[in-house]
Amino acid sequence: MTRQMESAPVSNSPKLCQIETAKAAGGIRRPGFLYIPMRILQNLKTRGWRYTFHATIMARVALARKRAVRVTPKPVIEGMVLNLQPGDLVEVKSLEEILSTLDSAGKLNGLVFTPEMRKHCTKQYRVLKRLELMFDEYHKSQRRVKNTVLLEGVVCEGAGLGCDRCCFLYWREAWLRKVNTF
Repeated sequence: MTRQMESAPVSNSPKLCQIETAKAAGGIRRPGFLYIPMRILQNLKTRGWRYTFHATIMARVALARKRAVRVTPKPVIEGMVLNLQPGDLVEVKSLEEILSTLDSAGKLNGLVFTPEMRKHCTKQYRVLKRLELMFDEYHKSQRRVKNTVLLEGVVCEGAGLGCDRCCFLYWREAWLRKVNTF
């Protein structure tokens, strides 16, 4: 997919797929105890011991500085964390409410709101399961996902994409409203 397509707002890009935008969804999950030794060995092999020594020391200094910097928290959207569980009845918020949570690229915390999801606005569904991990097929890595659920029977039909996989659509809890059943 081209860079122009990825950065276009939702309204101008009818051919977006959530799987294709997974890069921004979360950090790559690597086994920490293997990553650094493998990187050091690769640097020794390709660039020599002097570069490897300085790169290792500078990486540690940069990490220490990064931890020392205070990070400003992201703005909290009302209803962003609902702690939904399988079987909970939810209503998808109206299109206007959902669009107000999206950035200029049509995403909320890296997850795109696709045009195919619009037809589900203001409808009620049951939560199928919470989504904690997802596999990014394009980068061959596993990513953590927060405050995201799958809804029963809500799948991407590949409209306009020429795709017939029927992937589940990922729903941020900020796009949903829990329905109280008495």
